[in-house]
This record gives sequence, structure tokens and C-alpha cells, in this order.
Amino acid sequence: MNIWVVSREYAGIAEAGGVKNVACSLSESLAKAGHSVTLFIPLYGCTDLSSVSDFTCFFHRPVTITICGKEMTVSFSAGKMNGVNIVFIGNRAFSEKKAVYTYTREEESLNPCHCHGEGHEDAMFLNSLFQKTVAYYGTTCSKEEMPDIIHCQDAPAALVPVFVDYLKRTDRTMKSFYGNTKCLVTIHNAGPGYHHQFCSLQDAVDITSIPACYFEKAMNGTCCEPFLAAAACGASITTVSPEYALEILEGKTETAGLTEGFLRLNTGITGITNGIDTDRYDPCDTKKSLLPYPFSPEKMELEGKKKCLDYLLSHYASLASSKKQAVAGIEQYGYIRRKKNEDPVYIAFHGRIVSQKGISVLAKAADMLLQRKLSVKFIFIGQGQPDLERELLQVALKYEGDCVFFRGYDRALSRLCVAACNFAVFPSFFEPCGLEDFIAQVYGTVPIAHRTGGLNKIDNGRTGFLYDNNTPGVLIAKLSEIIMLKTLRPSQIARMIKSGAYSVHHEYLWKTVIQKKYLPFFKEILKNNKE
Repeated sequence: MNIWVVSREYAGIAEAGGVKNVACSLSESLAKAGHSVTLFIPLYGCTDLSSVSDFTCFFHRPVTITICGKEMTVSFSAGKMNGVNIVFIGNRAFSEKKAVYTYTREEESLNPCHCHGEGHEDAMFLNSLFQKTVAYYGTTCSKEEMPDIIHCQDAPAALVPVFVDYLKRTDRTMKSFYGNTKCLVTIHNAGPGYHHQFCSLQDAVDITSIPACYFEKAMNGTCCEPFLAAAACGASITTVSPEYALEILEGKTETAGLTEGFLRLNTGITGITNGIDTDRYDPCDTKKSLLPYPFSPEKMELEGKKKCLDYLLSHYASLASSKKQAVAGIEQYGYIRRKKNEDPVYIAFHGRIVSQKGISVLAKAADMLLQRKLSVKFIFIGQGQPDLERELLQVALKYEGDCVFFRGYDRALSRLCVAACNFAVFPSFFEPCGLEDFIAQVYGTVPIAHRTGGLNKIDNGRTGFLYDNNTPGVLIAKLSEIIMLKTLRPSQIARMIKSGAYSVHHEYLWKTVIQKKYLPFFKEILKNNKE
């Protein structure tokens, strides 16, 4: 098959959220399976070309498209990366951006109105320019380059099927070129702030410069939803786990209201759980894992895991390290003090510090458990909303010696924090799929999660722990139970460590997901398309 993957982010090229990992792993796995894969991505000012080979500045001919009522010329560059063909969309609107979706401190220093961390003020224009250009790339192609599948990653790419349909209806040549092409849009997150919706029907028409009839079936109140516009144009809609698909369609109590009304809308959604490239995190290979010592949870060779804890506590999480910046871009609050003859339970949280992740629930639960002086230490690492960062910061400073918060992001330190601990906690209010629970299992760290969305892939009692009702009280009870279990029945936890590592390595590899889920789905929608 000839497959086009459309994404505004991609691991190793332009990184932002979790979509980058899925887009990259999916593309590379499809290429390894023998398919022709082409990724379309903007050429930003922050684009990293160090891993891209055979880079060509001028590829195909430029196209002129109309966006916001104005004609704009867009060029194409190309390269290769791990078997995937890369087509870069070139325009000044992208090249002047220093990050994928938000302004940087550098941009804020040049223009105080562009506040660091805030989304680009021209985000909808950027999305539409990118998506319309991808569709018009077909006007520069030969018939041999015709895609069988165009797989669009999340809302910033969801309008590609709309622009393809518009081209097919207005250009006879494009009707032939895209005639047998099937479009697929994957929802990675339907939560508030992730829809990239137009504020009105007129806004959609004005920005995209295509007729209103393409958006009339996509209205959610006064807003116009890209996902629904894609579905109305015949695109198949998927999301990143079967459980999250059900939550979107059925509107479970705890997730109702978390999708900006999307739950009320009637469109078919297929859930396919994301995979993981365990090779990227392999704890047996320190060059890949970035950990100081190797170990193997699947073989229950865990001496290196214990050494990783010792390394973390002596090099990063100590009182001494709190007085200096051990890692660039990381601020440390609190520290961990090791007491003689003490063998506490270590619990980690690594992730974005945003309300979706249940940070307030975690902060209150950690505060209460530490107040009770249980044999437990907490290690937090991440960055995000300042008010939620402060909640974790306050716990770390209140219980110095038993809690540390690393504010910021560093890949090696983040992995070390997870790998060094006994458990990793995920009190998310909703979670489309989740990758951090997979990573924890790869490192022999047992996940503890709220039973929601993709976190349901944790096999309760075998590969991790799940709990219902995401409140501080329920999480306190669950963590207290697990702390006691670790102390009284360590053999049960050991079995879970081994089962969790085995499950990830043998059930959720990307190549397995590709062969068992994606390729059959691609073939089915292509078959239906021909019928």
C-alpha cells in the first residue's frame, strides 16, 4: 500500500505532545512491514533535520492555494528517516515559528504579546494552510504516487479529507487521482482545548476559503468541529483505544463534559490501542534507555533497577542537589532523605502537569499519606499549568525528605525517576490511550491508574492496579493498600513486575498492532470504498 501520514508533529523532527510518538512509530512500523509511507509535516523554525537523510530543498513544484481569501504559495522539501519518506511543507508562516503549537520564551522576548506557553494566535490559519497544502500536493503528483490511505493524526490534520473531497469535486484530474483513496482520521484527544474547532460556520468558511456546505454537518453548538467535517466527507474515524471510543460515544459519567459536547454527536468511531516501540526504552541497553545501569524486568534481573534508585537519590534527589541545578531546565523542590534500615515504597508521577492528569487528586492524596507518616516517598517530574505545578511544589516543600518535585522536562531524568520507583501513579480523569503506563511496565515499575479510557489496558491485579472513582479519598485508600501489599506480599508485586514487562513486549509492540489491527482495518475500508 501507498500510505500518506499527515501530522503537525513527529518524534525526532518536530516534537510537542504524544502524537509525535504515535505518528513516528506508526510510520516506521508500516515502512518496516513493506509499505510505502510518506509523512507530511510543516517545516518549522524548530525543525530538527539531524536525523533526516537525502534532504532536498526543492521537491515537486510549489502550489498556490487560497487561505483567508488570499493566495499563498507553498513549497515542498523532502528527505528520508528510518525508511519513511518525509515531505516538508514550506511557508514563512511555519518557518518563523520556534515551537509546534506554542510560543517560546525567545518569541516572547521579541513580542511581549506572544506569551511563552500560549498557543499561536494564528493556529487555525496554520492548520488550514498545512492541511489544504497536503491535499493540493496531489496536483503535483503522477498517477503512480496516488495514495491508497491518507492517515491524518488528530484535529490539526483532520480537515485533509475535506480539502481532498473539495478538490475531487472541483478538479476532474483530482477526481481521478484521489478516486480510490480512503481517508482516515485518528482522534488522539477529544478533551477541551484539543479540538482545534472553528468558532463559527462563517469562521470556517473565511479561513479555509471553501464553501459552507462542507461544514454544515460539523456544527457542535456554534462551533465547527474538524473531526465531524471529516466524517461528513466520508473519512473513517478512529481513536487510540477501544475504551476511549466507547467513552466518546456513550458518555460515561466521569468523562461526560470533558469533550466539549463531542459525546452528544453521532459518528462512528473505531478504537485501536496504540502500540509502543519497547526497543526505544530497552532497560537492558543503557544507550537506548538513558539509564545509568542495565536490568531486565522480564527476566527478573533487577539489581540494576536498585542501582538506578541509588543513583537517583545520590545524584539528583538529595538535599545537596536541591541547592544547585543538576540538569539544565529542571528546578528541584524538596528532596529524598534515606534513613538507616528504612525500606520505603517509592511512587513516581511523570507526565504533563495539567488538569486532565488528575494533579489535584494526586497532590491531596500524597499530602495525606505523608501526613500519616507511612513508609512511602513520592517523586514527581513534569511541567505544565503553573497553578497545578504549585500544588505539587507545596507538597514537596512541606514534606522535605519524603518528597521531591522536578519541575521541567529532561528525557533521561524523567526515565530515571520512573525506572527507580516501585510504582507509578496515573490519576487521570480521562486518558485516550496512555504511553507512560507502558513505559513504567518496561522499567519494572507497576502502574496504578484510575480506570478510564486507554488505562483500561492495564490488567488489574496482573500487570498493575486500577481503581474507580477518581477522588483523593479513593486514591489514598488504594495507595495505602498497595503500600501494605508491597511490605507483606512482595512476591505478588514481583510477579506483577514480570507480567507487566512481558505484556508490553509481547502484546503491545507496534509491529503487532500494525499486523493485527491497522492493516486489516486499512484493507477493510479500502474494500468498502471500492464497493
